[in-house]
Amino acid sequence: MPRIANAQTNTQSAETFTNVFAVGRWEGSLDSGVLFSPVIATYQRPTINYTITSLRFGTMLSDLKGSGWLRGNFELAGEGFGSAIFQGPGQYIAGVTFWGRYNFVQPDWRLVPFLQAGAGLTATDISRGIVGQTFQFNLNIGVGARYFLAERWSLNLECRYQHISNANTAKYNLGINALGPILGVSYFF
Repeated sequence: MPRIANAQTNTQSAETFTNVFAVGRWEGSLDSGVLFSPVIATYQRPTINYTITSLRFGTMLSDLKGSGWLRGNFELAGEGFGSAIFQGPGQYIAGVTFWGRYNFVQPDWRLVPFLQAGAGLTATDISRGIVGQTFQFNLNIGVGARYFLAERWSLNLECRYQHISNANTAKYNLGINALGPILGVSYFF
C-alpha cells in the first residue's frame, strides 16, 4: 500500500483522515464509467452495454472504529445517474440509488478501500420484451478504493455490478445484469 513519506506528513495524514471520515462529515462525488452485460445469469439475455454518469452525496454515519485492517467507518449516500446505451435495444437508463458503504481507513495510507451495496429506482426505454415496462428497480454491489490527492480530494476507482429488473411487476422481466469499472472524483466537506 502507498505510504506517505515522512513522520510529519504521516501525523498530518492521520489527522486529515480522522477529520474527513468523522461522523456527520459529507462527501460529494462525480463518477463515470461503463457497464457491460450480460454477466452471471446470461441465458437468453441480449447484450446491453451502457455508459453511466452519476452525482453522489454521502454522509459519514460513524466515526472511525476498530483496529488493524478492519479499521473504518460506515457511510450512507444517495446517487442520481444517467446512462446512454451504446449497444443493445434501447437509448437510456436513468435513476436513483441509495448506498451503504464501509470505508477501510488506515491512519497513514492515502489509499482507502471500500465495499458498498445499494438499491433504487430506475427508468429505461429498453425493449419491453426484455424489461417489461419503463419503471424498474436496481440492485448494486461494488468494491473499490479512493486515493487521496490532497486533504479533501480523492480519485476513486470501483468495480460495480448492477442488476435492473421490474421485480415481476410486468409480463416480461428478463432483466439486466451488468458489470464494469467506474472512475470518479470526490470532495469531502
